[in-house]
Amino acid sequence: MSLLETLKPLFQENAPWKKGVWSAIEQLGLPTKKWDAFRYSSLMQLNQGSFKLAKANDIKISGAAGIIALPLNSAMRSHGALLLKGFQKALREEKNPYALLNTAFADSGLFLYIPPGKTIEMEWTLPSVEEGALHTPKMEIFLGKGAHLSVHYTQKGRGHYFYNQHLQLSLDEGATASINEHLEHSSDGFAMHTIRARLKKEAFFKMFTFSKGACSERHDIHVSLEGERSEVDLKGLSLPALKDEIHHYIDVRHVAPNCRSNQHYKTALMGRARSSFEGKIFVEKEAQQTEAYQLNNNLLLSSKAQAMSKPNLEILADDVKASHGATFARPKEDELFYLQSRGLSKKEAEWHLARGFCMELACEDIIGRFLHQGQEDG
Repeated sequence: MSLLETLKPLFQENAPWKKGVWSAIEQLGLPTKKWDAFRYSSLMQLNQGSFKLAKANDIKISGAAGIIALPLNSAMRSHGALLLKGFQKALREEKNPYALLNTAFADSGLFLYIPPGKTIEMEWTLPSVEEGALHTPKMEIFLGKGAHLSVHYTQKGRGHYFYNQHLQLSLDEGATASINEHLEHSSDGFAMHTIRARLKKEAFFKMFTFSKGACSERHDIHVSLEGERSEVDLKGLSLPALKDEIHHYIDVRHVAPNCRSNQHYKTALMGRARSSFEGKIFVEKEAQQTEAYQLNNNLLLSSKAQAMSKPNLEILADDVKASHGATFARPKEDELFYLQSRGLSKKEAEWHLARGFCMELACEDIIGRFLHQGQEDG
């Protein structure tokens, strides 16, 4: 049986946002390698898998004074009109069936509203991952005019599971959101992370992701710059080892003029790890005086590791500054020789070069722990 066949009997249209979702999922079907956006992801085991539904546990947060923070079910009673508008838009436009699966089975989730001018820093504690379960955490975040939100959270998992997260952000004029996520998924687990963000005039969205990969881990990020002088900064560092996979699929849309976007993702691969990066910058005809930059760097620390990259631009405006690129490298022999001539072993020399590659994006304690572990496993 396929994943959809095992999940369909578990689906209940018991919330307003679920109306029509299952029909949309069945119409799309589950992706295969023939789908251009999923060509590098190993999905057969997931699409033929069977998972129980995880227990509905609310996301615990700290630092929520002065804002509205509610379980999603409760928020439907007080902010239903606001939420349903977004759900209906997503139902019409969403092309990722895993994102729709999140909507179909999200029974708890988190609703956040940050009032205008409010500044909030918070930590999220996500529910523990259950063995053999489908997890569907759903977060809906709205920032009022001039509000500022900073969030940090960690997600870890062990064993075999399907973690399918969805984060939706709407930023009003002059609002700022900063998301820092630290992900340590299991090498036997599957992980889908979906991010959707809409920015109005002079809003700023910043996000950093650290990940070690999973049996198959994929990040699907879509950001729409809809107001003048809005800006997005997306960065990520991945350190997959063993047979872990990490995939990034990013779509940044410049709709309004005078906006800026930046993408910078680095991956250091060990063992038989695999990675892919597909980033698209689309600039509408009206989005004059756009600045858009995209860079993907890959360091292969094993002859058996594989990295694929497809950065691309589609520009309809004529007053644009834009660049995109990708690099692939192995530790250089002359650099290894230089370090070894100073008394380091070859393995120690490789570690120092990899550390230098990663240091631009992450702190040293994270890099050291995962590079050492990955090299030992590899």
